[in-house]
Amino acid sequence: MSKDKNHVSFWFWMFALFVAALPCIGFIMVIVWAIVGDNASRKNYFRAVLVWHLIIFALIAALWVTIMALGLSPEIQKQIQKWQQKA
Repeated sequence: MSKDKNHVSFWFWMFALFVAALPCIGFIMVIVWAIVGDNASRKNYFRAVLVWHLIIFALIAALWVTIMALGLSPEIQKQIQKWQQKA
């Protein structure tokens, strides 16, 4: 019985998802797993995860630029200070 070369064990996925959820280290490992290795299925999965990270980063950057361009930053800071004073 030959084993599929793209087979990835349950325990690897448990480990990989745990590591990918770690800040900074997880992002670096997603990049490594997306580039290195012979397993096409695993590489494609981590490439997709990497693209989602980049899309989310771009959306957050666009939101930040919009807030700064509209001059809403001082108003947001005032609201945060009011919220902190209530707590």
